[in-house]
Amino acid sequence: MAPRTTLVLAQMAHADVSCRTGGVWITQYGDHRDVVLKPGQSVVLDLPTATVMTASDGAEVLITRRAAPAVRRSVGRWLAGVFDPRWGSRASSALRQRLPGGTLRHG
Repeated sequence: MAPRTTLVLAQMAHADVSCRTGGVWITQYGDHRDVVLKPGQSVVLDLPTATVMTASDGAEVLITRRAAPAVRRSVGRWLAGVFDPRWGSRASSALRQRLPGGTLRHG
């Protein structure tokens, strides 16, 4: 980033921002903290909101996009998916295949 440059980035959830040289000030909409990175420091952005990065004296920044962490379902939700076709796509697909006309009605 050139000196006195500001970048506005969208949808940066789970991105890893590393400062190689210089310094960069990072603000993410919806996050109460502001982060100032110096060379060798990094931060993982948590929110899928707009991110503002400013380099007052210039900076070399590396941004690495990461996949979103896998969300594990609770045991209760898993059991509900096994026994109630409205909760689990596999169960509802299997039931749809067995019903005449392939329709599944809730009610």
